[in-house]
Amino acid sequence: SHASEPRKVENQIEQIYSVKLRADEIGQFTIPQITVPFEVTTIESANPVPGEIRSPEVSVEVTSILRLQGEPTDIRDIKGTVDVDRDWMPWIFWGLNLILLLVVLYLFWKYRKAKHSPATEKTPVLPIHEIALQELNALNDKELLQRGEAREHFFELSEIYRRYLSARYHFPALDWTTEEITRYLKKQNELELSLQDEAIRILIKSDLIKFAKVPATPGSDEIESVREFITSTRKHLEIGLYSN
Repeated sequence: SHASEPRKVENQIEQIYSVKLRADEIGQFTIPQITVPFEVTTIESANPVPGEIRSPEVSVEVTSILRLQGEPTDIRDIKGTVDVDRDWMPWIFWGLNLILLLVVLYLFWKYRKAKHSPATEKTPVLPIHEIALQELNALNDKELLQRGEAREHFFELSEIYRRYLSARYHFPALDWTTEEITRYLKKQNELELSLQDEAIRILIKSDLIKFAKVPATPGSDEIESVREFITSTRKHLEIGLYSN
Protein backbone atom coordinates (compact mmCIF):
# COMPACT_ATOMS: atom_id res chain seq x y z
CA SER A 1 0.00 0.00 0.00
CA HIS A 2 0.99 3.67 -0.46
CA ALA A 3 -0.30 6.93 1.13
CA SER A 4 0.05 10.37 -0.47
CA GLU A 5 1.00 13.50 1.41
CA PRO A 6 -1.98 15.16 3.18
CA ARG A 7 -3.31 18.34 1.44
CA LYS A 8 -6.00 20.86 2.23
CA VAL A 9 -8.91 20.97 -0.20
CA GLU A 10 -11.87 23.30 0.54
CA ASN A 11 -11.21 23.45 4.26
CA GLN A 12 -10.71 19.66 4.40
CA ILE A 13 -7.60 17.55 4.68
CA GLU A 14 -7.35 15.06 1.83
CA GLN A 15 -5.01 12.05 1.74
CA ILE A 16 -5.10 9.34 -0.91
CA TYR A 17 -4.25 5.68 -0.15
CA SER A 18 -3.32 3.32 -2.99
CA VAL A 19 -3.49 -0.45 -2.53
CA LYS A 20 -2.06 -3.02 -4.97
CA LEU A 21 -3.87 -6.36 -4.97
CA ARG A 22 -2.75 -9.74 -6.31
CA ALA A 23 -5.21 -12.31 -7.61
CA ASP A 24 -4.50 -16.03 -7.39
CA GLU A 25 -7.68 -17.03 -9.23
CA ILE A 26 -9.65 -15.66 -12.14
CA GLY A 27 -13.35 -14.74 -11.88
CA GLN A 28 -15.72 -12.19 -10.29
CA PHE A 29 -14.81 -10.96 -6.78
CA THR A 30 -16.13 -8.32 -4.30
CA ILE A 31 -13.70 -6.26 -2.24
CA PRO A 32 -15.39 -5.52 1.11
CA GLN A 33 -15.48 -2.15 2.85
CA ILE A 34 -12.20 -0.98 4.34
CA THR A 35 -12.37 0.98 7.60
CA VAL A 36 -9.87 3.85 8.01
CA PRO A 37 -9.62 5.40 11.51
CA PHE A 38 -8.60 9.04 11.96
CA GLU A 39 -8.42 11.82 14.57
CA VAL A 40 -9.51 15.48 14.18
CA THR A 41 -9.03 18.53 16.38
CA THR A 42 -12.11 20.79 16.90
CA ILE A 43 -12.60 24.29 18.26
CA GLU A 44 -14.67 22.98 21.14
CA SER A 45 -12.04 20.52 22.38
CA ALA A 46 -8.30 20.76 22.57
CA ASN A 47 -8.03 16.96 22.51
CA PRO A 48 -8.23 15.08 19.21
CA VAL A 49 -11.61 13.54 18.47
CA PRO A 50 -11.44 10.02 16.96
CA GLY A 51 -13.45 9.06 13.93
CA GLU A 52 -13.50 6.61 11.01
CA ILE A 53 -14.55 6.39 7.40
CA ARG A 54 -15.35 3.34 5.24
CA SER A 55 -14.66 2.71 1.62
CA PRO A 56 -17.50 1.38 -0.53
CA GLU A 57 -17.65 -2.24 -1.64
CA VAL A 58 -16.04 -2.75 -5.04
CA SER A 59 -16.77 -5.56 -7.52
CA VAL A 60 -13.85 -6.61 -9.75
CA GLU A 61 -13.38 -9.22 -12.45
CA VAL A 62 -10.06 -11.03 -12.69
CA THR A 63 -9.11 -12.29 -16.14
CA SER A 64 -5.99 -14.09 -17.43
CA ILE A 65 -3.65 -12.09 -19.67
CA LEU A 66 -1.93 -15.35 -20.71
CA ARG A 67 -5.01 -16.95 -22.24
CA LEU A 68 -4.76 -17.62 -25.96
CA GLN A 69 -7.45 -18.45 -28.46
CA GLY A 70 -8.72 -21.99 -27.99
CA GLU A 71 -7.17 -22.48 -24.49
CA PRO A 72 -9.34 -23.15 -21.43
CA THR A 73 -10.73 -20.08 -19.65
CA ASP A 74 -9.69 -21.38 -16.21
CA ILE A 75 -6.48 -22.69 -14.61
CA ARG A 76 -5.87 -26.28 -15.57
CA ASP A 77 -6.18 -28.97 -12.93
CA ILE A 78 -3.12 -30.75 -11.61
CA LYS A 79 -2.36 -33.92 -13.51
CA GLY A 80 -3.04 -37.19 -11.76
CA THR A 81 -0.41 -39.49 -10.28
CA VAL A 82 1.60 -41.69 -12.62
CA ASP A 83 2.13 -45.33 -11.70
CA VAL A 84 5.81 -46.31 -11.45
CA ASP A 85 6.95 -49.73 -12.59
CA ARG A 86 7.67 -51.69 -9.40
CA ASP A 87 9.17 -54.75 -11.08
CA TRP A 88 12.53 -55.17 -9.32
CA MET A 89 13.42 -58.50 -10.90
CA PRO A 90 15.67 -57.02 -13.64
CA TRP A 91 17.60 -55.04 -11.02
CA ILE A 92 18.01 -58.10 -8.80
CA PHE A 93 19.13 -60.22 -11.76
CA TRP A 94 21.81 -57.79 -12.92
CA GLY A 95 22.92 -57.08 -9.34
CA LEU A 96 23.51 -60.78 -8.64
CA ASN A 97 25.39 -61.15 -11.91
CA LEU A 98 27.63 -58.22 -10.99
CA ILE A 99 28.39 -59.73 -7.57
CA LEU A 100 29.17 -63.10 -9.17
CA LEU A 101 31.51 -61.44 -11.66
CA LEU A 102 33.39 -59.65 -8.86
CA VAL A 103 33.78 -62.92 -6.92
CA VAL A 104 35.15 -64.71 -10.00
CA LEU A 105 37.63 -61.90 -10.68
CA TYR A 106 38.80 -61.94 -7.06
CA LEU A 107 39.33 -65.72 -7.05
CA PHE A 108 41.18 -65.50 -10.36
CA TRP A 109 43.45 -62.78 -8.94
CA LYS A 110 44.16 -64.89 -5.84
CA TYR A 111 44.97 -67.90 -8.03
CA ARG A 112 47.36 -65.93 -10.24
CA LYS A 113 49.06 -64.42 -7.21
CA ALA A 114 49.53 -67.80 -5.54
CA LYS A 115 50.77 -69.36 -8.78
CA HIS A 116 53.44 -66.75 -9.43
CA SER A 117 54.58 -66.24 -5.83
CA PRO A 118 57.80 -68.09 -4.98
CA ALA A 119 57.22 -71.17 -2.92
CA THR A 120 58.50 -70.83 0.60
CA GLU A 121 60.76 -73.67 1.51
CA LYS A 122 60.45 -74.93 5.03
CA THR A 123 63.75 -75.16 6.85
CA PRO A 124 64.12 -78.69 8.17
CA VAL A 125 64.34 -78.89 11.95
CA LEU A 126 67.53 -80.61 13.03
CA PRO A 127 67.55 -83.05 15.93
CA ILE A 128 69.01 -81.61 19.11
CA HIS A 129 72.06 -83.89 19.03
CA GLU A 130 72.96 -82.75 15.51
CA ILE A 131 72.67 -79.11 16.54
CA ALA A 132 74.98 -79.71 19.50
CA LEU A 133 77.54 -81.58 17.37
CA GLN A 134 77.59 -78.76 14.82
CA GLU A 135 78.19 -76.24 17.61
CA LEU A 136 81.06 -78.36 18.92
CA ASN A 137 82.66 -78.43 15.47
CA ALA A 138 82.36 -74.65 15.22
CA LEU A 139 83.97 -74.24 18.66
CA ASN A 140 86.81 -76.59 17.71
CA ASP A 141 87.50 -74.54 14.56
CA LYS A 142 88.01 -71.40 16.67
CA GLU A 143 91.10 -72.96 18.37
CA LEU A 144 90.60 -70.83 21.47
CA LEU A 145 92.83 -73.01 23.66
CA GLN A 146 95.68 -72.78 21.16
CA ARG A 147 95.45 -68.99 21.38
CA GLY A 148 95.47 -69.03 25.16
CA GLU A 149 91.78 -68.16 25.56
CA ALA A 150 90.88 -71.04 27.86
CA ARG A 151 88.15 -69.25 29.79
CA GLU A 152 86.33 -68.23 26.57
CA HIS A 153 86.64 -71.82 25.30
CA PHE A 154 85.05 -73.35 28.39
CA PHE A 155 82.36 -70.67 28.58
CA GLU A 156 81.19 -71.66 25.09
CA LEU A 157 81.64 -75.38 25.77
CA SER A 158 79.55 -75.13 28.95
CA GLU A 159 76.79 -73.25 27.08
CA ILE A 160 76.66 -75.91 24.33
CA TYR A 161 76.60 -78.74 26.85
CA ARG A 162 73.94 -77.14 29.06
CA ARG A 163 71.69 -76.40 26.06
CA TYR A 164 71.90 -80.05 25.06
CA LEU A 165 71.09 -81.26 28.59
CA SER A 166 68.12 -78.85 28.78
CA ALA A 167 66.67 -80.03 25.48
CA ARG A 168 67.37 -83.74 26.06
CA TYR A 169 66.27 -84.08 29.67
CA HIS A 170 63.78 -81.22 29.91
CA PHE A 171 65.12 -79.08 32.74
CA PRO A 172 66.60 -75.53 32.76
CA ALA A 173 70.27 -76.43 32.80
CA LEU A 174 71.27 -72.99 31.52
CA ASP A 175 69.73 -71.35 34.60
CA TRP A 176 70.81 -73.88 37.21
CA THR A 177 74.13 -74.12 39.00
CA THR A 178 76.29 -77.21 38.65
CA GLU A 179 75.24 -78.29 42.16
CA GLU A 180 71.55 -78.08 41.21
CA ILE A 181 72.15 -80.05 38.02
CA THR A 182 74.08 -82.70 39.98
CA ARG A 183 71.23 -83.17 42.47
CA TYR A 184 68.71 -83.37 39.62
CA LEU A 185 70.65 -85.96 37.60
CA LYS A 186 71.18 -88.20 40.62
CA LYS A 187 67.44 -88.31 41.25
CA GLN A 188 66.64 -89.33 37.67
CA ASN A 189 66.70 -92.79 36.16
CA GLU A 190 67.21 -91.55 32.62
CA LEU A 191 71.03 -91.68 32.80
CA GLU A 192 73.10 -94.67 33.77
CA LEU A 193 75.59 -94.05 36.55
CA SER A 194 78.67 -93.77 34.34
CA LEU A 195 77.04 -91.12 32.17
CA GLN A 196 75.87 -89.21 35.26
CA ASP A 197 79.43 -89.13 36.57
CA GLU A 198 80.78 -88.00 33.20
CA ALA A 199 78.22 -85.20 32.89
CA ILE A 200 79.02 -83.93 36.39
CA ARG A 201 82.80 -84.14 35.75
CA ILE A 202 82.53 -82.04 32.55
CA LEU A 203 80.40 -79.40 34.27
CA ILE A 204 82.69 -79.11 37.30
CA LYS A 205 85.83 -78.84 35.16
CA SER A 206 84.21 -76.18 32.97
CA ASP A 207 83.29 -74.15 36.06
CA LEU A 208 86.81 -74.38 37.50
CA ILE A 209 88.43 -73.07 34.33
CA LYS A 210 85.69 -70.51 33.61
CA PHE A 211 86.21 -68.93 36.99
CA ALA A 212 90.02 -69.23 36.72
CA LYS A 213 90.37 -71.56 39.68
CA VAL A 214 92.57 -73.99 37.74
CA PRO A 215 94.54 -73.56 34.49
CA ALA A 216 93.68 -75.47 31.35
CA THR A 217 96.24 -78.02 30.22
CA PRO A 218 97.01 -78.68 26.53
CA GLY A 219 94.85 -81.35 24.96
CA SER A 220 92.12 -81.07 27.61
CA ASP A 221 89.54 -79.02 25.71
CA GLU A 222 86.83 -81.62 26.59
CA ILE A 223 85.24 -81.26 23.16
CA GLU A 224 85.66 -84.97 22.50
CA SER A 225 84.27 -85.81 25.94
CA VAL A 226 81.11 -83.82 25.26
CA ARG A 227 80.87 -85.31 21.76
CA GLU A 228 81.09 -88.85 23.13
CA PHE A 229 78.45 -88.06 25.77
CA ILE A 230 76.05 -86.72 23.12
CA THR A 231 76.68 -89.68 20.82
CA SER A 232 76.24 -92.16 23.65
CA THR A 233 72.99 -90.66 24.92
CA ARG A 234 71.72 -90.49 21.37
CA LYS A 235 72.37 -94.21 20.87
CA HIS A 236 70.59 -95.02 24.11
CA LEU A 237 67.63 -92.95 22.94
CA GLU A 238 67.46 -94.83 19.63
CA ILE A 239 67.37 -98.23 21.31
CA GLY A 240 64.77 -97.04 23.81
CA LEU A 241 66.72 -97.07 27.07
CA TYR A 242 65.06 -93.76 28.03
CA SER A 243 62.60 -91.34 26.51
CA ASN A 244 63.37 -88.16 24.64
